[in-house]
Amino acid sequence: MVQKKEVDKFVKKMANASSAGTSLAFSVIIGAAMGWWLDKTFDTKPWLFLLFLVCGIIAGFKNMVYFIKKTDLFDDEDRK
Repeated sequence: MVQKKEVDKFVKKMANASSAGTSLAFSVIIGAAMGWWLDKTFDTKPWLFLLFLVCGIIAGFKNMVYFIKKTDLFDDEDRK
């Protein structure tokens, strides 16, 4: 039978994994939306859209690395 401690660790890892994917998606969507709105407002198509899209992608991957490192900390605790 699986112990409660192991189930809790598994749930934490799944929560981190789902939040990493959600964070990546929202970062890209928010960056693209801001760029689109600014392009529409200042009539600078497509430059601000592309700039903010790239910033959103970078922010999303930065958060992904953060969550991966956080998950690795859980793995280190399992080894002790």
